[in-house]
Amino acid sequence: MSDSRFKLSMFLHELELPFDRALATAKEIGAEYVWFDRIDDEKPLAEMSDREAERMAARVTKHGLKLHLLRAGSPFKQFHLTDLDVATMADQPAFRRDLAAVTRSIQLAAHLGVGAVCTFTFAWPGEYTAGKPTWPMRWLTRGGVISDGDMEKLLKAFSLVLEQAERYAVDVAVSMMPWNYTNTTGNFRRLAERLGSPRLKALWGPADNFNSGEADVATAGYQNMRPYLHGLHLKDLRVIDGQQLHFQYCPLGAGDVDYVTILCQLRVHHSETILAMATHFRPAGGSPVEAMRTNFAQLAQLIRRAEDGE
Repeated sequence: MSDSRFKLSMFLHELELPFDRALATAKEIGAEYVWFDRIDDEKPLAEMSDREAERMAARVTKHGLKLHLLRAGSPFKQFHLTDLDVATMADQPAFRRDLAAVTRSIQLAAHLGVGAVCTFTFAWPGEYTAGKPTWPMRWLTRGGVISDGDMEKLLKAFSLVLEQAERYAVDVAVSMMPWNYTNTTGNFRRLAERLGSPRLKALWGPADNFNSGEADVATAGYQNMRPYLHGLHLKDLRVIDGQQLHFQYCPLGAGDVDYVTILCQLRVHHSETILAMATHFRPAGGSPVEAMRTNFAQLAQLIRRAEDGE
């Protein structure tokens, strides 16, 4: 992995270890950067003082690692956009809570010299309450159609987020969950073009995009991401029946996502991209740590294949 120009990061929670043991393990496996949304033995990031955040960052540095980005919990992840009214959004208590969490992570990122924070982009109707009623429509339309009313809400919400990003000179990297409105590169690009902020970036998740019906994510999807790319959220899966949301996570390179094509393009246009590894699968008889080792080894092979021009 040392020959790669890419920067390698790890989603620390996948290891299922106490914080300092996880940091040591991440370094040993080959990560240069880490990211996480909480520390089990600390207060939530959104509630940390500057001094407490400094101590957290010092623990990361002690292990020879750097912070890839900051994420204060999971703001807007399980928040249904239909619960918001565009006229009263700024006064809605749950929205104010999540906006405050993003704002605090932006403030701490600026204080610690971390260039970006991560957030989510609200859940589709009924996603966490009624058995994903809009999923078949979203699959069949390559990710779903964002109505004018929903787009108005997204624009207002993220305009408030980006005001803080501009104020503190920190980027906002949007996570691309299948359950959120930026589930595909097309939907992300539509939102990004309307917002028009150079501070809005994507933590690109090709596997999540593919799982949302975007079959050409490695080609057309990459072109959508090029102007906005902060890094990649790496994992892999096999889609068994997309319309029925039947899929299976698997080791990197063993699923449906064409990572060799993606890496070939990144080498040309984004050679310093941060590759942020997740797993989501468990090897037979293995541990979460073994799953992460497997994915790092698989990534090394995929990078070699990309360098060989496969």
